[in-house]
Amino acid sequence: MAVPDMAAPETAVPRAPRLSVGAPNVPDQLVPFAQRAERLGFAGIWTQDTLSGGNFSLDGLHVLSYLAAVTDRLRLGIGVLYSGRRNPAVQARELATIDQLSRGRLTVGLGVGNAYHRATLAALGIPTDRPIRRLIEGIDVMRALWSQTEAGYDGELYSFSGVRSQPEPVQRPGPPIWIGARAEPALQRAVRIADGWTGAAPVATDDFLQQLTVVQRAMADQGRDPAGFTISKSVYVAVEDTEELARRRLVPSFEQAFGGNPVYDAAGMADRVAVFGPPDHCAQRLGELFDAGVDELILYPMYDRLAQLEAIGELVPLLTGARRA
Repeated sequence: MAVPDMAAPETAVPRAPRLSVGAPNVPDQLVPFAQRAERLGFAGIWTQDTLSGGNFSLDGLHVLSYLAAVTDRLRLGIGVLYSGRRNPAVQARELATIDQLSRGRLTVGLGVGNAYHRATLAALGIPTDRPIRRLIEGIDVMRALWSQTEAGYDGELYSFSGVRSQPEPVQRPGPPIWIGARAEPALQRAVRIADGWTGAAPVATDDFLQQLTVVQRAMADQGRDPAGFTISKSVYVAVEDTEELARRRLVPSFEQAFGGNPVYDAAGMADRVAVFGPPDHCAQRLGELFDAGVDELILYPMYDRLAQLEAIGELVPLLTGARRA
C-alpha cells in the first residue's frame, strides 16, 4: 500500500531554529509551566511515554490533552510512543483527538522502545514480537485512518477495509511523525518513512552527532528534501551562575532519575549528556547543535523546574533571535 505524502504542514516553509521544553511530571506545575513557556517564546512543550518503573509518572497523552486547553501557540509533542503498546487504530483516534483539541498543534514521536521493557509488556498480554514491523505498519495504519474517508490497509499484522475513523486530525494528511532511533538501520528507516528524527536526551552529544551524519547521508541517498524532514534533539539543561554549581545540582538529579537503569549509567551522566553553566556558555553549546543541522532542541530541566524554566528562557533570544537575523 502506498504511503501517504509525508510532508507535514509545519515543514512547508523554511524553518528557523526552535527551542522547546520538556513538561514537568508534577500535576500542580503543569499549567503554570506551560503558560510561562508560551510567554517566554518557546516553540513547543513535550511529554514522554513511560512504560514502567518505580517513579511517579503521568501518562504523556493525557498531559497533552490537558495542556491543549491552557495554551494557544505551543506545539504539543510526545517522545516517544512505543510500537505495539497501543493498537494503532486506537492510537490514531487518540492522537487525532489531541490534534483537534489543540487546533492542529500535535507532533507525534514513535519508536520501538528498549528491549528491557518487553518482558513486562508481555506479562501484561501486550504483543512484543516483531517490534519493527509493528512500528512500520502502525504508522501506515494511522496515516490511512487519518487520510481516508473509508480506510483500508493490507499488511502482515494488520489488514482491513472500509473503516471510518473519527475525528479527523486538523493537520492534513495527519500530524507529523518523528521517529526516535539510534542504530544505523533505524536511522535510515526514519528518513524513509517518517517526517523527522528525534534524538534522545540520554544520548551523548558526540554519539548524536555521529547519528546525525548517518541521517544526513540517508537524506541525500534517498532524495529527501531537508525542508520536509525535521531533525530534533532532547537535551538536559541546567542554567546557573557557574558550571560547578550546575554540575553539583545535576549529579543527584541524574542519580534519582537513572539509578539502576539497565541502559543508562547515572555515574558521570551530567558531563556526558547535559549542557550546563551560565547562559552564554549554554547558548554556545546548544548553538553548536543548531549549526550541525538540528532544527529543534527540546530542553529538559532536571530540578527546580519552574525556576529553571525562567533561566532557560534567557536562551530563547540568544539562540533563535540571532539565527533568524
